[in-house]
Order: sequence, then C-alpha cells, then structure tokens
Amino acid sequence: MVDLSEAFRSSLAHCSTRSSGKPGRFRYPRPVKASERIVRLLVSPGGAKFDRFVVRLAGHSLVSWVFARAEGVPYNPPALLTTIGSVSGKRRTVVLPTFVASGKLCVVGSRGGLPSDPYWARNLRAEPRGWIRAKRRLRPVSARFATGEEREALWKSITAEAPIYLEYQGRARAHREIPVIVLSDA
Repeated sequence: MVDLSEAFRSSLAHCSTRSSGKPGRFRYPRPVKASERIVRLLVSPGGAKFDRFVVRLAGHSLVSWVFARAEGVPYNPPALLTTIGSVSGKRRTVVLPTFVASGKLCVVGSRGGLPSDPYWARNLRAEPRGWIRAKRRLRPVSARFATGEEREALWKSITAEAPIYLEYQGRARAHREIPVIVLSDA
C-alpha cells in the first residue's frame, strides 16, 4: 500500500515556501527570465503606451531595441505614426520601424504575419492622411500603398535590411500580401 503522506510530501517538493515556512504557490520548473518579463510588460497595452511616450520624448523605442537584440538585427530607430481611425474618427498612434528604400520613407504592415492587416494600415486605406514623428519632429504625411514593380523593389530593399519580414510573409502568404506603405510629405 502506498503511503499517501509520503506522496503528498514529495508533491510539495516543487512548491516554494514563504518566510513563515508555510507552503507557498507552485513554482514552475524553470524560472521566468527577467528579459521575458520585460518583453511581456512592453507588449502589454500599458507597455505600448509607455513605449509611445519614450519614442515621443527620446526618439527611441525599448520594444524595437529588445526585438532587434532578440532577432540579431541592427536597431532601426522607430517613428510614431498617427492615423485617423476608420470607424471612430479619432487619432490613433503606433510605434513603427521606418525604412528608407529607393529614397522613399516606408513602413511595413506585417502584423507579425497574421491573416489580416494591422489596424493602422486599414486606417490609412480609409484615410491616407496622417502624421509621423521621426527624429522627434512631427510632420503631416500622405500614405500610398505600393503595388506591382514598385512594391517588389521596395520589398527587396526592406527585407535586405530586416529579413524577419520574409518570415512574416511566409506566415501570411495564404491570406494576404504584406503591404508596403510609402509616406510622403503632405
């Protein structure tokens, strides 16, 4: 017969104890790294708000920096793109990496390769006017979705600089073509 008290004690071996000596919460076999906690915080709604604040203030993004380090690509200073909500009509601001390809300022609507375009890209389809804050300067822009040969040339230049977009396109291939948006002064 199995001694249940011994089985119970062995199951508690994985639990932490508080300073009072009482059994605490279950401890996972692998502690969560501090870098994982930071990433979880930064991609939360509160973290996104904080990141927008830092980009507005300093011109750099913690999320973009962490992403660049994790992917092993060079850090690309981001910009704040403000669009007009297609449904609400309110201004919506997002932090995005920008690329200069063929002398044009571009952003990529990858959304990590998910089946649909990001909301900011949908907003630009409905209303191409917006504002970009790059290098801590705000200016009005007009957005145009690149197509055909122009898109291919821009895509080739952008993916040479940031090859992660090739992986995103692979994920999205069955659903959509990732848009390349050209931003020009309005």
